[in-house]
Amino acid sequence: MRPMDFEMDDPVTCDVVAETIGARRSLVLRLARQGLIETIETETSEPLLPRRAVVQLRRMQRLRRDLGVNFNGAAIILDLVRRIERLHGEISESGVSSLESTVENRTTGIQEP
Repeated sequence: MRPMDFEMDDPVTCDVVAETIGARRSLVLRLARQGLIETIETETSEPLLPRRAVVQLRRMQRLRRDLGVNFNGAAIILDLVRRIERLHGEISESGVSSLESTVENRTTGIQEP
C-alpha cells in the first residue's frame, strides 16, 4: 500500500470537501446521502467523507461540465472505470497478458522457442 493511501482515507467534513471543490455544502451532503460518494459512518447526523471523495467529486464535476452527464450518471461512469481498472490489474497480475502474447505470436506466425 502506498503511503498516500492512508491520507486518502482520512475523514473530512462535508464543509471541507465543499470548500475544496468549490461546491455548496448542501450538494455534497445530498450526494453523500444518495450514496453517490463514499461516506464514513459516524454517530452524528452528518456523515464524514474520506479525502478521496474530493478526487471523486472533481471527476464527477468534470463529467458534468465536459459531457453534460448528471451526478447519477457520473457516479456510474466512475464506478465502471474503477471496475475496469481493477480487472485490468487482476489480468496483468495473473499472467494472462503472457497468454495474450502467446496467442498474438501464434496468430502472426511467430513461433516461441
